[in-house]
Formats: sequence, structure tokens, C-alpha cells
Amino acid sequence: MKLKYLLSCSIILLSIFNVGCKKFLEETPYSFVATDNFYKTATDAELALTGVYDVLNASTIQGEGGSSTWGRGMQFLTSMGCDELITDATKITSDNNFVTIANYTYTSENTILRSSWFFLYAGITRANFIIERVPDIAMNETRKKQILAEAHFLRGMYYAYLGWLFGGVPVVNSTNVNLNQERSTLKEVMLQAESDFKVAYQDLPNRNPKLGRVNKYTAAGFLVKLYVYLASCKENNVGEALNFPLNSFSWVDKDKFYAEALTICQDIYTQSGYSLIPSFNYLFLSATEETARNEQMMLVQAGAGGNNEYIYYFNLAGPTGNYLTVGGTAGWMRPMREAYTRFNVNDSRRNLSFSGNIAAAATSQVINGRKYFTPTTVSASLSNICLNKWREDDPVDRAARGIPANSGETDYGILRYGDVLLMYAECKYKTGDEPGARALLKEVRTRGNTPANLNTITTAYFKANFMDELIDERSRELLGEGWRRFDLIRFGKLKDVVAALNTSITFPTVNVAAVKDNFKDYKIWYPIPRRELDTNKELIPNPGYTN
Repeated sequence: MKLKYLLSCSIILLSIFNVGCKKFLEETPYSFVATDNFYKTATDAELALTGVYDVLNASTIQGEGGSSTWGRGMQFLTSMGCDELITDATKITSDNNFVTIANYTYTSENTILRSSWFFLYAGITRANFIIERVPDIAMNETRKKQILAEAHFLRGMYYAYLGWLFGGVPVVNSTNVNLNQERSTLKEVMLQAESDFKVAYQDLPNRNPKLGRVNKYTAAGFLVKLYVYLASCKENNVGEALNFPLNSFSWVDKDKFYAEALTICQDIYTQSGYSLIPSFNYLFLSATEETARNEQMMLVQAGAGGNNEYIYYFNLAGPTGNYLTVGGTAGWMRPMREAYTRFNVNDSRRNLSFSGNIAAAATSQVINGRKYFTPTTVSASLSNICLNKWREDDPVDRAARGIPANSGETDYGILRYGDVLLMYAECKYKTGDEPGARALLKEVRTRGNTPANLNTITTAYFKANFMDELIDERSRELLGEGWRRFDLIRFGKLKDVVAALNTSITFPTVNVAAVKDNFKDYKIWYPIPRRELDTNKELIPNPGYTN
């Protein structure tokens, strides 16, 4: 791992914009700041914290990467290789690394893996500087405590994702770095994330004074994420056959973690003030982001104020179409037939989640003053099927606001209240309350469905094995939002789901058989990037990947 390189990155605060309010900070622009001259004032502390947030959506860090976290790369790493989204290989001619993520032909040389690893560690290193240096700054103590808690949360989140993607990785919580550090165990990584989340859960206010930044209940939701992941991995013997102790879940007390997650879910449910917003599609449009924040508990903010703030939507999931005239995408990410057929025709979420392409002569509608072009409907053959959650408004209007043609300003939600309700249902079931768990599933389905439709789909979706029903419901509600792959891994279902993919269907335009053929049991973990193995000889590869 290039820890020396990351150490230099951490003191180069590339983006000084305020991620919370989408405006430039009123400070002198910094590009290269020596630590001897930094971390002296409250302004320095705020600027440093913005640098930690910036990792969520930076286009590059020190010239490395290409929107390698939630601006683009992370959405491929968390959504591909299962039964929700797939890459249309005929559309990608510029970078085969995205195709190999989708069909399990990636290696440790894959640049998306390399850059995502680098970005996450850059965020950890930046957070480490704050946690070490900000306590000595003379400033408002309440705000200092919040800054430190936000840094803890973000460090914990970056560690959690490293653990979910790679397993055990080096835990580096000091700016005094050992450049030849071994991989820590998965247990050590997850316990570090837990510790950081607990600090944030304890010290952050119910809502952050800076709009869109993390708060007490963001941390609570991620604690639940961590606990249900660990508990379900232990219950389903995830990775046990690989005989790789470094990534073992043998240490996990699943009953304890489910019980702790239940308590935190109850706190979120009764005290957080978050709720399911009435209009499902309002969760995914820039014109409705103010409303969406009533449900979105963790956002990657996008919008005007600097190149790093934009989501690179052109390469992501959305209706295909001319990006210069109707705001369509290139079709790099398309939904699988299995994702579509998981919905009952009476479920209002189906037509809000899927569409056809956006035609050149598409009509439009105005939502909160912004014009959105209307996609076609999904054809009977599904040949034009697209994911319809995220759409950008009229590209001419966006250009007038100074937004690049291939970029979007729709906030990308990582965690929302609907997800918490589904985890709450999981925890209730695992602690003996199946009726309460089923009531929560029905609560999630209530949005947008008439009472008659609600009863119809509840009957259609019923499975005697509650967990099978829950897993399906998580896909219906959270389609394309970055959790399906992790869910299938933690429930021990990924292998079976991939094996069951239908290869007789001609769409999506990709060899689905390649996904089935190239999946191996050990690919529940991604390979440690080759550059890290070459730089630090103390690192060892994940099982199945060559050293």
C-alpha cells in the first residue's frame, strides 16, 4: 500500500468547496498546504473536514482515478456481478475495466479496484490528521467535537467499505505510518469501523448544522449496517470454505449483534424524525432533493461549485438517450430481467424504477421548475429496459447553470430510511418477532400503493420463509442503490443467484453466460490491487488470486 503517497495526499486538500451547502468556502483557496502551517485555526479544521468529505465524490486525487468512489467507480463495484445491474459491453469502448467488474474477469490489475482502494485510504489518512491535530486548535468546543465526530464517522465508513470489498486490510489510525504494515484481520477492520461509528453516534447532533452532512442517525444507520452484515455472514458461514483466517467471521456473536442492531433501529424508528417520503421517484431527482432529505440519511452531494462535486451520471444507471439534448445516459449500466420480474405488476415502484429509453422527440414535464424529458415505457420484450431512478434535467438548462454536459447534480443516496426499516424487519425476525417484521415490510410497501394494491402485492410477495421474502424486498426497494451484492454475499446467496441467471434471454446485450462461467466462490472478495502488493511486500493476496 502506498502509505507514503497517501500521507502526502492527506495534506493536499484538493477541493475546498463546502460539500454541505454546495457553495465555495469563503477562505483563501489552498492547493498545497504543509502540515506545519495548517491545523492552526477553526477555518483550517473546517477546510480539512471538507477534504475528507471530498473523497466521496472526487474526480481525481493527486491525479489518480476517475471518479473512483460514488461519482462512478463505487457504483460498479457494489452493483455488478449479481441479478440487478449489468454492463452493456457493446456500449463501453473506452475502458474495459468496467466490463471486467461486471463479468468477473477482473484481476488485481483492474484500475477501478486500484483507484477505489487509493481513494478510501486517502479519506482515512485525511481523517487521521483531523483526529490527531484538531483537538489542539483553539475554537468553539461544541463545533470541535462535531468535526471530530464527523471525521470518525467518515473514517469508519471508509474502513467498512474496504472490509466489505476486500476483507481484512491494514488498519492505519496514525499519521505516523508504517509503510510495510501487514493486513489487519477482518475482525480488526470491522471493530475499528464500529468504534468510529459509536463516537459519531454519541457525539453528533440529530441533524448537522451543515445541510446534507452526516448526523447522529447516519452513524446509527451504519452501525446497524455493520451489525447485520457481521451477524448474517456468521450465520451463513460466509467464506468459511475458503479457509482464509484473515477474513474469518468465526469471532462474531450473531445474537449479540442482531440484538444491538435491533435497539439502534428502535431509536432511529422512534426518535430520528426520518420518514418514507410520499413520492418514491422524488428520492432520485435534483429538483426534489430538499424533500428527499426527509428520508435520505447519508448523501453524496452533487452540484455546482467545482468539478469534483458532480456525479458522472453519463456512465451510470439511467435511461439511455442523447446526453446533449434529452439528458440520457450511454447505457453502460442496464437492469437485468431478473430485477424487473421480481416486481408484481401492481407495485407502483416498478414503473418508477424502470423505463425505456429517452427518445429524441421525447415530451417533458416540469418538476419544481426543472424540465425532465419523459422516457418511453418498457417494451414487452424488455429490449429497451433501463433503470429510471436517477434522471437529470434538461441538459440545455444544466449547461446554463455551468454544469458539464456529461455530469449531473442529483445527490446520490447511500443510506436511507427505507433501508433502515428493512434492516429493522430483519432484526425483529432474528430476535423472534416475525409478525412485527412482516408489519415493517408492509409499511415499506405502503408508499405509493393504494390499499387494494398493497394487499395484492403483499399476497403476491409472501414467502413462508420470511428471509427469502425480505431478500427479495430489499432488491425491490433498493434496486441499484449499491446493496444487492453485499446482501447476497452476507446471506450466502450470491453463488446460487449467479448460477440461476437466465442465459437464453437476448437482452441485456452482454454475454450473461460469462458472468455465470467466471464466478468463483472466492470472488465474494475483490483482489488486493497489484500496485499495493508490489509496493508493500508484507501484504498477502486474497484466496484464489495469484500473488
